[in-house]
Amino acid sequence: MTRTVARAPRRTGDRRRRPDRAARPQPAGPAGSRRSGPDKPVAPLYYRVFRTLEQRIRDQQYPLGGRLPSEDELCRMFNASRITIREAVGRLVERGLVVRRRGSGSFVSFRPDARAAAPLKFTTALENLFAEVETVRTKSAEILEEIPPPEIRSLLRRPEGQPITVIRRVRAFREQVFSLTINYLPPHLGAHLTEAELYRFPLLRLLEEKLEVVSRYADQTVEARAADEEVAKALEIQFGDPVLFVERLMFADGAHPFEVVRSFYRADVYRYQIRLKRSRKAPFRWRVGERE
Repeated sequence: MTRTVARAPRRTGDRRRRPDRAARPQPAGPAGSRRSGPDKPVAPLYYRVFRTLEQRIRDQQYPLGGRLPSEDELCRMFNASRITIREAVGRLVERGLVVRRRGSGSFVSFRPDARAAAPLKFTTALENLFAEVETVRTKSAEILEEIPPPEIRSLLRRPEGQPITVIRRVRAFREQVFSLTINYLPPHLGAHLTEAELYRFPLLRLLEEKLEVVSRYADQTVEARAADEEVAKALEIQFGDPVLFVERLMFADGAHPFEVVRSFYRADVYRYQIRLKRSRKAPFRWRVGERE
């Protein structure tokens, strides 16, 4: 697949910016949204009903031309009011997933996209990570100098109160926004990077070929999260939508990581698939026919 290079950034230079994040107003979530704790947004009920029905339609649990459960059935299914169900179904209509027929109900109009991208597949080889970043393009990129969160400072072994380089990129695959990636780097590495380069080359390639920092291995964790305001805006989704969160610690020759990478992937366009192979026959604790 040919890699598409996005247009160059509008800025003529690549000055480092350190905005006052404490003074930046925080955007609000959807009406009726709430939080169950730090970094745990909870979307309003109508929106959760809408997303649940949308996923069932995309999974073809409700096939093309099929009738959705009645309003009364949906009220019982989700323990919700008629107003909530009508608003949720209205969202489905707006998205072109269902059509309403007076006196008959709501019917699925969604047609699965035969051109949908196959899931990205990975093995334990680091080269597969390099292949992934070559298949996407950068839609937006910025380089900032910021005081890192405590856990990032600890991982990178940086002194307290000193800024590090933070790179934020929104990336697209086949013209579809699918990830927000935040890279944390020591200043002595970040000082040699420009925003213009991030539109032309993957950061991994710049680190290895320009800065001669060779990645030997990476530790990666994957978990499900709900999109907060910043992530939702970057990924062009709604507050509270599910995202796949991936944290990657990149190691060179030392015992400590030289880079921390945090990525948020849209759950509706990105799947993480791993094949597990059995290397040897392991004994089972029980045999067939035995009782405890």
